[in-house]
Amino acid sequence: MRDYWKMPLDELREEAREKTLRQHGRKVTYVVNRNANFTRVCNVGCSFCGFGRRPGTKGANSDRIDEVVARVAKTPWVTEVCLQGGIDPDLPPEYYFDLVRALREAFPWMHLHAFSPMEIDSLCAKADCEPEEILSKMRAAGVGTIPGTAAEILVDEVRRKISRNKLPVARWVQIVRAAHRTGLKSSATILFGHVERWEDIRAHFDVLRSVQESTGGFTELVPLAFIPYQNRLGSMLARRAGSMGVLEERIRKRAMRLYPLARMVLGEVIPNLQTSWVKLGVEGAVESLGWGCNDFGGTLYEESITRSSGGKHGEKMEPDEIEAAIRGAGYQASLRSTVYGPVKNRFSLVKKSCHPPAREHLVPRIA
Repeated sequence: MRDYWKMPLDELREEAREKTLRQHGRKVTYVVNRNANFTRVCNVGCSFCGFGRRPGTKGANSDRIDEVVARVAKTPWVTEVCLQGGIDPDLPPEYYFDLVRALREAFPWMHLHAFSPMEIDSLCAKADCEPEEILSKMRAAGVGTIPGTAAEILVDEVRRKISRNKLPVARWVQIVRAAHRTGLKSSATILFGHVERWEDIRAHFDVLRSVQESTGGFTELVPLAFIPYQNRLGSMLARRAGSMGVLEERIRKRAMRLYPLARMVLGEVIPNLQTSWVKLGVEGAVESLGWGCNDFGGTLYEESITRSSGGKHGEKMEPDEIEAAIRGAGYQASLRSTVYGPVKNRFSLVKKSCHPPAREHLVPRIA
């Protein structure tokens, strides 16, 4: 069996490209989605994050539920809403359930992709219950899938270096497995380009493989490049590297090998590999389609977490912009649902005005 971890980069990338073509042809998928980050209050203190605010500090606020609903109402054509926020110690479990129910009532056609394992862990502590109970109640309230974020690097030694209050690997795995058991699929993520070593990435992939082989619950793998511009970890690493430019180049080189490795190592068990235009930029995301990616991600209306760390590539892309980028690289663009089914009604590709069509014409039929 070939050792992809030691393979020359050009050879690795070519094999990843060919494997992707065998698995997916020239089809590249994307989703019309939006974020709705409902609280910036966070007591975790991750060194790589520029979004969270310590309780009681400037900018540490949580939105009212009606405010979140009003923001989502600005994009009634999306098929998915991603709900994530900081870990606010004073936000009660009822808020999360009421938020889900309010969005489900207002926008029954939208898929709710909601609450990271870190948020679920916090809710378990507040409600004094096990993950499966919280997750079952979330599903009953209207959550469709959960984001597999808060993974960072699934090696406890690395996690302690970048966020000493982050939940341990075993707890992350326990929560994700519980979600899959309750019928909630999830994405899988990895945050790369900071203090991790290649052996840590390998260990991370091993954890994901173990979970996927036993549950089959991951819909995709989403590698996330570290954004170093406005956070403590980025400042420290830039000083160590000698300049921000040197650090940027290191992150880019890591991306160039990590994406094809993900395709070759995990592609059989997690066939969907998502790029990130918000992390890599549109040109970088297009280039990564030749590194093993078959999914372009989403429109993301209201992206704020990456921008809070100094991300330079904007907060949204319109569907026609995503399709143009995909077609320009020689691929076929294909609209998808959150769980990679087809979206049969293509209303979401129409540029919306401030006077959207009547509600009955907005409801997509998602397979």
